[in-house]
Amino acid sequence: MIKMTKNSKIAILITLVVAAAMPFIVPFNNYWMNILLSFCYFSICASSLNLLLGYTGQVSMGHNAFMCIGAYSYGIFCVNYQFVGSQIIGFLLGLAIPFLFGLFIGVGCSRLSAIFLAMATGAFAKALKAFIIAEAWLTGGPNGLTKIPKMKLFGMDKLPVAEYDRILYFIMIGVTFVVILCCWRLINSRIGRAFRAINTSPIAAASMGINVTGYKLLVCGISAAMAGLSGVFYAWNLSYVSADMFDKMGVKLMTMAVAGGMSTIPGPIVGAVVMGYLPELLRTFGGHLEGIYGLLIISVFLFIPTGLYGAFRNLAAWVGKKFKKPAESAAGEGE
Repeated sequence: MIKMTKNSKIAILITLVVAAAMPFIVPFNNYWMNILLSFCYFSICASSLNLLLGYTGQVSMGHNAFMCIGAYSYGIFCVNYQFVGSQIIGFLLGLAIPFLFGLFIGVGCSRLSAIFLAMATGAFAKALKAFIIAEAWLTGGPNGLTKIPKMKLFGMDKLPVAEYDRILYFIMIGVTFVVILCCWRLINSRIGRAFRAINTSPIAAASMGINVTGYKLLVCGISAAMAGLSGVFYAWNLSYVSADMFDKMGVKLMTMAVAGGMSTIPGPIVGAVVMGYLPELLRTFGGHLEGIYGLLIISVFLFIPTGLYGAFRNLAAWVGKKFKKPAESAAGEGE
Protein backbone atom coordinates (compact mmCIF):
# COMPACT_ATOMS: atom_id res chain seq x y z
CA MET A 1 0.00 0.00 0.00
CA ILE A 2 1.44 3.39 -1.04
CA LYS A 3 1.59 5.87 1.82
CA MET A 4 0.64 9.50 1.36
CA THR A 5 3.68 11.79 1.31
CA LYS A 6 4.19 14.70 3.68
CA ASN A 7 3.84 17.21 0.82
CA SER A 8 0.54 15.61 -0.23
CA LYS A 9 -0.79 15.88 3.31
CA ILE A 10 0.20 19.56 3.46
CA ALA A 11 -1.45 20.22 0.08
CA ILE A 12 -4.67 18.51 1.24
CA LEU A 13 -4.70 20.53 4.46
CA ILE A 14 -4.21 23.81 2.59
CA THR A 15 -6.95 22.87 0.11
CA LEU A 16 -9.41 22.06 2.91
CA VAL A 17 -8.63 25.33 4.73
CA VAL A 18 -9.11 27.38 1.55
CA ALA A 19 -12.34 25.52 0.69
CA ALA A 20 -13.72 26.04 4.21
CA ALA A 21 -12.84 29.75 4.09
CA MET A 22 -14.46 30.43 0.70
CA PRO A 23 -18.02 31.13 2.04
CA PHE A 24 -16.53 33.88 4.19
CA ILE A 25 -14.42 35.32 1.35
CA VAL A 26 -16.97 35.55 -1.48
CA PRO A 27 -20.14 37.67 -1.14
CA PHE A 28 -22.74 35.89 1.00
CA ASN A 29 -25.60 35.36 -1.46
CA ASN A 30 -27.33 32.55 -3.34
CA TYR A 31 -25.36 33.16 -6.54
CA TRP A 32 -21.93 32.53 -5.00
CA MET A 33 -23.13 29.73 -2.75
CA ASN A 34 -24.56 27.88 -5.75
CA ILE A 35 -21.20 28.21 -7.53
CA LEU A 36 -19.33 26.86 -4.51
CA LEU A 37 -21.79 23.98 -4.16
CA SER A 38 -21.38 23.16 -7.86
CA PHE A 39 -17.62 22.81 -7.33
CA CYS A 40 -18.31 20.03 -4.81
CA TYR A 41 -20.77 17.88 -6.75
CA PHE A 42 -18.92 18.38 -10.04
CA SER A 43 -15.66 17.33 -8.33
CA ILE A 44 -17.31 14.07 -7.26
CA CYS A 45 -18.86 13.43 -10.68
CA ALA A 46 -15.68 14.33 -12.62
CA SER A 47 -13.66 12.06 -10.30
CA SER A 48 -16.09 9.23 -11.00
CA LEU A 49 -15.61 9.73 -14.75
CA ASN A 50 -11.84 9.79 -14.20
CA LEU A 51 -12.03 6.28 -12.75
CA LEU A 52 -13.55 5.13 -16.02
CA LEU A 53 -11.66 7.28 -18.49
CA GLY A 54 -8.33 7.93 -16.82
CA TYR A 55 -7.65 4.66 -15.02
CA THR A 56 -9.40 1.99 -17.12
CA GLY A 57 -9.63 3.68 -20.52
CA GLN A 58 -13.42 3.41 -20.82
CA VAL A 59 -14.80 6.39 -22.78
CA SER A 60 -18.22 7.47 -21.52
CA MET A 61 -20.16 10.31 -23.14
CA GLY A 62 -23.26 9.57 -21.09
CA HIS A 63 -21.97 9.91 -17.55
CA ASN A 64 -24.48 12.68 -16.96
CA ALA A 65 -27.17 9.98 -17.13
CA PHE A 66 -26.00 8.42 -13.85
CA MET A 67 -26.00 11.81 -12.15
CA CYS A 68 -29.54 12.28 -13.48
CA ILE A 69 -30.63 8.85 -12.22
CA GLY A 70 -29.26 9.61 -8.75
CA ALA A 71 -31.08 12.95 -8.58
CA TYR A 72 -34.38 11.50 -9.80
CA SER A 73 -34.13 8.39 -7.59
CA TYR A 74 -33.81 10.56 -4.50
CA GLY A 75 -36.36 13.10 -5.72
CA ILE A 76 -39.10 10.67 -6.75
CA PHE A 77 -38.91 8.70 -3.52
CA CYS A 78 -38.78 11.69 -1.17
CA VAL A 79 -41.53 13.61 -2.99
CA ASN A 80 -43.91 10.65 -2.71
CA TYR A 81 -42.85 9.29 0.68
CA GLN A 82 -42.16 11.68 3.53
CA PHE A 83 -41.65 9.98 6.86
CA VAL A 84 -38.91 9.74 9.46
CA GLY A 85 -35.87 8.29 7.72
CA SER A 86 -37.25 8.75 4.19
CA GLN A 87 -34.33 10.96 3.19
CA ILE A 88 -31.85 8.31 4.30
CA ILE A 89 -33.62 5.72 2.15
CA GLY A 90 -33.80 8.19 -0.75
CA PHE A 91 -30.09 8.91 -0.35
CA LEU A 92 -29.24 5.20 -0.48
CA LEU A 93 -31.48 4.75 -3.53
CA GLY A 94 -29.63 7.63 -5.17
CA LEU A 95 -26.47 5.52 -4.92
CA ALA A 96 -27.85 2.01 -5.39
CA ILE A 97 -29.97 2.57 -8.51
CA PRO A 98 -27.17 4.28 -10.50
CA PHE A 99 -24.84 1.48 -9.34
CA LEU A 100 -27.21 -1.14 -10.81
CA PHE A 101 -27.59 0.85 -14.03
CA GLY A 102 -23.80 1.12 -14.18
CA LEU A 103 -23.52 -2.66 -13.97
CA PHE A 104 -26.21 -3.01 -16.65
CA ILE A 105 -24.39 -0.64 -19.01
CA GLY A 106 -21.11 -2.36 -18.14
CA VAL A 107 -22.51 -5.75 -19.18
CA GLY A 108 -23.93 -4.35 -22.41
CA CYS A 109 -20.76 -2.45 -23.32
CA SER A 110 -18.10 -4.83 -21.96
CA ARG A 111 -17.00 -5.79 -25.45
CA LEU A 112 -17.10 -2.27 -26.85
CA SER A 113 -14.21 0.17 -26.85
CA ALA A 114 -13.23 3.68 -27.96
CA ILE A 115 -15.76 5.39 -30.23
CA PHE A 116 -18.32 2.57 -30.04
CA LEU A 117 -18.43 2.72 -26.25
CA ALA A 118 -18.75 6.50 -26.36
CA MET A 119 -21.66 6.22 -28.82
CA ALA A 120 -23.41 3.57 -26.73
CA THR A 121 -23.17 5.54 -23.47
CA GLY A 122 -24.24 8.74 -25.23
CA ALA A 123 -27.25 6.91 -26.67
CA PHE A 124 -28.16 5.66 -23.19
CA ALA A 125 -28.21 9.27 -21.91
CA LYS A 126 -30.50 10.32 -24.77
CA ALA A 127 -32.80 7.35 -24.17
CA LEU A 128 -33.00 8.26 -20.48
CA LYS A 129 -34.01 11.83 -21.34
CA ALA A 130 -36.77 10.53 -23.66
CA PHE A 131 -38.05 8.22 -20.89
CA ILE A 132 -38.12 11.03 -18.31
CA ILE A 133 -40.07 13.33 -20.64
CA ALA A 134 -42.53 10.60 -21.68
CA GLU A 135 -43.30 9.23 -18.19
CA ALA A 136 -44.70 12.43 -16.70
CA TRP A 137 -46.76 10.53 -14.08
CA LEU A 138 -43.49 9.46 -12.44
CA THR A 139 -40.92 12.11 -13.31
CA GLY A 140 -42.94 15.26 -13.90
CA GLY A 141 -42.20 15.06 -17.63
CA PRO A 142 -40.75 18.09 -19.43
CA ASN A 143 -41.75 20.34 -16.50
CA GLY A 144 -39.37 18.49 -14.20
CA LEU A 145 -39.72 17.21 -10.65
CA THR A 146 -40.53 19.97 -8.17
CA LYS A 147 -40.74 20.34 -4.39
CA ILE A 148 -37.89 17.94 -3.70
CA PRO A 149 -37.32 18.06 0.09
CA LYS A 150 -34.15 19.77 1.24
CA MET A 151 -31.82 18.12 3.71
CA LYS A 152 -33.52 18.06 7.11
CA LEU A 153 -30.42 17.31 9.18
CA PHE A 154 -30.46 19.40 12.38
CA GLY A 155 -33.46 21.37 11.09
CA MET A 156 -31.54 22.75 8.11
CA ASP A 157 -34.67 22.96 5.96
CA LYS A 158 -36.09 25.63 8.29
CA LEU A 159 -33.16 28.00 7.70
CA PRO A 160 -33.05 30.86 5.15
CA VAL A 161 -31.83 29.75 1.72
CA ALA A 162 -28.37 31.31 1.99
CA GLU A 163 -27.78 29.84 5.47
CA TYR A 164 -29.02 26.43 4.29
CA ASP A 165 -26.63 26.56 1.32
CA ARG A 166 -23.70 27.48 3.56
CA ILE A 167 -24.26 24.52 5.92
CA LEU A 168 -24.87 22.21 2.95
CA TYR A 169 -21.59 23.42 1.47
CA PHE A 170 -19.62 22.44 4.59
CA ILE A 171 -21.29 19.01 4.58
CA MET A 172 -20.47 18.60 0.91
CA ILE A 173 -16.83 19.56 1.49
CA GLY A 174 -16.59 16.76 4.03
CA VAL A 175 -18.29 14.22 1.76
CA THR A 176 -16.19 15.29 -1.24
CA PHE A 177 -13.00 14.89 0.81
CA VAL A 178 -14.04 11.39 1.93
CA VAL A 179 -14.96 10.38 -1.65
CA ILE A 180 -11.66 11.66 -3.07
CA LEU A 181 -9.75 9.90 -0.28
CA CYS A 182 -11.60 6.66 -1.12
CA CYS A 183 -10.65 7.12 -4.79
CA TRP A 184 -7.00 7.53 -3.81
CA ARG A 185 -7.19 4.42 -1.62
CA LEU A 186 -8.87 2.44 -4.40
CA ILE A 187 -6.40 3.47 -7.10
CA ASN A 188 -3.41 2.57 -4.90
CA SER A 189 -4.84 -0.83 -3.99
CA ARG A 190 -4.72 -4.17 -5.80
CA ILE A 191 -7.97 -3.26 -7.57
CA GLY A 192 -6.50 0.04 -8.76
CA ARG A 193 -3.43 -1.72 -10.13
CA ALA A 194 -5.76 -4.02 -12.06
CA PHE A 195 -7.60 -0.97 -13.45
CA ARG A 196 -4.35 0.53 -14.71
CA ALA A 197 -3.24 -2.77 -16.21
CA ILE A 198 -6.51 -2.96 -18.15
CA ASN A 199 -6.01 0.62 -19.31
CA THR A 200 -2.51 -0.19 -20.59
CA SER A 201 -3.45 -3.43 -22.35
CA PRO A 202 -6.56 -5.55 -21.71
CA ILE A 203 -4.99 -8.54 -23.48
CA ALA A 204 -1.81 -8.38 -21.38
CA ALA A 205 -3.93 -7.92 -18.23
CA ALA A 206 -5.99 -11.00 -19.07
CA SER A 207 -2.82 -13.03 -19.71
CA MET A 208 -1.68 -12.16 -16.15
CA GLY A 209 -4.88 -13.62 -14.71
CA ILE A 210 -6.82 -10.37 -14.26
CA ASN A 211 -10.57 -10.75 -14.75
CA VAL A 212 -10.90 -7.92 -17.28
CA THR A 213 -14.68 -8.14 -17.67
CA GLY A 214 -15.25 -8.34 -13.92
CA TYR A 215 -13.09 -5.31 -13.18
CA LYS A 216 -14.74 -3.34 -15.99
CA LEU A 217 -18.13 -4.09 -14.44
CA LEU A 218 -16.83 -3.09 -11.02
CA VAL A 219 -15.48 0.27 -12.16
CA CYS A 220 -18.70 0.98 -14.09
CA GLY A 221 -20.75 0.34 -10.94
CA ILE A 222 -18.51 2.36 -8.61
CA SER A 223 -18.28 5.24 -11.07
CA ALA A 224 -22.05 5.31 -11.59
CA ALA A 225 -22.72 5.26 -7.83
CA MET A 226 -20.36 8.24 -7.34
CA ALA A 227 -22.15 10.11 -10.12
CA GLY A 228 -25.47 9.26 -8.45
CA LEU A 229 -24.15 10.72 -5.19
CA SER A 230 -23.38 14.00 -6.96
CA GLY A 231 -26.92 13.91 -8.37
CA VAL A 232 -28.40 13.63 -4.87
CA PHE A 233 -26.44 16.70 -3.77
CA TYR A 234 -27.61 18.46 -6.92
CA ALA A 235 -31.23 17.76 -5.95
CA TRP A 236 -30.59 18.83 -2.36
CA ASN A 237 -29.19 22.11 -3.58
CA LEU A 238 -31.89 23.09 -6.10
CA SER A 239 -34.98 21.16 -4.88
CA TYR A 240 -35.83 20.75 -8.56
CA VAL A 241 -34.55 18.53 -11.37
CA SER A 242 -35.47 18.16 -15.04
CA ALA A 243 -34.13 16.18 -17.99
CA ASP A 244 -32.91 19.36 -19.73
CA MET A 245 -30.67 20.23 -16.78
CA PHE A 246 -28.57 17.10 -17.41
CA ASP A 247 -28.91 16.94 -21.20
CA LYS A 248 -25.71 18.76 -22.17
CA MET A 249 -23.73 17.93 -19.05
CA GLY A 250 -21.96 14.91 -20.57
CA VAL A 251 -19.53 17.02 -22.61
CA LYS A 252 -18.98 19.34 -19.65
CA LEU A 253 -18.05 16.42 -17.37
CA MET A 254 -15.73 15.03 -20.02
CA THR A 255 -14.02 18.42 -20.28
CA MET A 256 -13.58 18.57 -16.50
CA ALA A 257 -11.89 15.17 -16.39
CA VAL A 258 -9.69 15.72 -19.45
CA ALA A 259 -8.77 19.38 -18.95
CA GLY A 260 -8.08 18.88 -15.24
CA GLY A 261 -5.76 15.96 -15.82
CA MET A 262 -6.65 12.32 -16.43
CA SER A 263 -5.17 9.52 -14.36
CA THR A 264 -4.58 11.86 -11.41
CA ILE A 265 -6.62 12.31 -8.24
CA PRO A 266 -6.43 16.16 -8.04
CA GLY A 267 -6.97 16.63 -11.80
CA PRO A 268 -10.78 16.30 -11.89
CA ILE A 269 -11.04 18.66 -8.89
CA VAL A 270 -9.01 21.30 -10.73
CA GLY A 271 -11.13 20.71 -13.82
CA ALA A 272 -14.37 20.97 -11.84
CA VAL A 273 -13.37 24.31 -10.33
CA VAL A 274 -12.14 25.81 -13.62
CA MET A 275 -14.93 24.43 -15.82
CA GLY A 276 -17.55 25.02 -13.13
CA TYR A 277 -16.87 28.76 -13.17
CA LEU A 278 -16.14 29.07 -16.90
CA PRO A 279 -19.84 29.36 -17.94
CA GLU A 280 -20.14 32.37 -15.64
CA LEU A 281 -17.26 34.05 -17.48
CA LEU A 282 -18.67 33.14 -20.90
CA ARG A 283 -22.30 34.09 -20.43
CA THR A 284 -22.29 36.02 -23.73
CA PHE A 285 -21.35 32.77 -25.52
CA GLY A 286 -23.92 30.65 -23.68
CA GLY A 287 -25.23 29.07 -26.88
CA HIS A 288 -21.77 27.87 -27.92
CA LEU A 289 -20.49 26.34 -24.69
CA GLU A 290 -20.38 22.78 -26.06
CA GLY A 291 -18.20 23.97 -28.94
CA ILE A 292 -15.92 25.77 -26.49
CA TYR A 293 -15.67 22.60 -24.37
CA GLY A 294 -14.73 20.64 -27.49
CA LEU A 295 -12.01 23.14 -28.39
CA LEU A 296 -10.66 22.94 -24.84
CA ILE A 297 -10.45 19.14 -24.97
CA ILE A 298 -8.59 19.28 -28.31
CA SER A 299 -6.26 22.00 -27.02
CA VAL A 300 -5.43 20.01 -23.89
CA PHE A 301 -4.62 16.88 -25.91
CA LEU A 302 -2.40 18.89 -28.28
CA PHE A 303 -0.59 21.30 -25.95
CA ILE A 304 -0.92 20.13 -22.32
CA PRO A 305 -1.59 16.37 -22.37
CA THR A 306 -1.03 16.20 -18.62
CA GLY A 307 -3.97 18.59 -18.08
CA LEU A 308 -4.14 21.76 -16.00
CA TYR A 309 -3.04 19.96 -12.84
CA GLY A 310 -0.02 18.50 -14.64
CA ALA A 311 0.82 21.94 -16.06
CA PHE A 312 0.63 23.51 -12.57
CA ARG A 313 2.80 20.74 -11.15
CA ASN A 314 5.41 21.08 -13.91
CA LEU A 315 5.44 24.86 -13.48
CA ALA A 316 5.94 24.51 -9.72
CA ALA A 317 8.81 22.04 -10.29
CA TRP A 318 10.45 24.42 -12.79
CA VAL A 319 10.16 27.38 -10.39
CA GLY A 320 11.55 25.22 -7.58
CA LYS A 321 14.60 24.33 -9.66
CA LYS A 322 15.16 27.98 -10.57
CA PHE A 323 15.20 28.99 -6.91
CA LYS A 324 17.22 25.95 -5.89
CA LYS A 325 20.17 26.64 -8.22
CA PRO A 326 21.00 30.14 -6.87
CA ALA A 327 20.75 28.79 -3.32
CA GLU A 328 23.16 25.94 -4.12
CA SER A 329 25.55 28.39 -5.83
CA ALA A 330 25.52 30.69 -2.81
CA ALA A 331 26.18 27.76 -0.51
CA GLY A 332 29.12 26.64 -2.67
CA GLU A 333 30.66 30.12 -2.66
CA GLY A 334 30.31 30.31 1.15
CA GLU A 335 32.31 27.10 1.51
